[in-house]
Amino acid sequence: MRHEILLLPEVAERLRVSPATVNRLLSLRRKGVGVFPLPLSQFRGKGRWNASDIDRYIESLSDRNVAPCVSAKSEKQKDREFAERQKRAKATLEKHGITQKGGDV
Repeated sequence: MRHEILLLPEVAERLRVSPATVNRLLSLRRKGVGVFPLPLSQFRGKGRWNASDIDRYIESLSDRNVAPCVSAKSEKQKDREFAERQKRAKATLEKHGITQKGGDV
């Protein structure tokens, strides 16, 4: 049985995303987020994937009706970013002498 091996540009083409997005998905997987297939080998920064692994990944996305570009931000991180934006907005309002009667800006 012969296995088809794909390089990064070919993987990106199959997923219909940029090579940078494939690298992001790979980075997320290595951090434990997502199920993007790891390359079979990594030689001089060039990953090689088994085509059947990529095809299974694409099928899993269509089964779940999910796009390959999944946000890596956790809810806690989103909450922290929101709180930080709120804090900056409040500081800007205070800087201009504007007071807010409600809770959030």
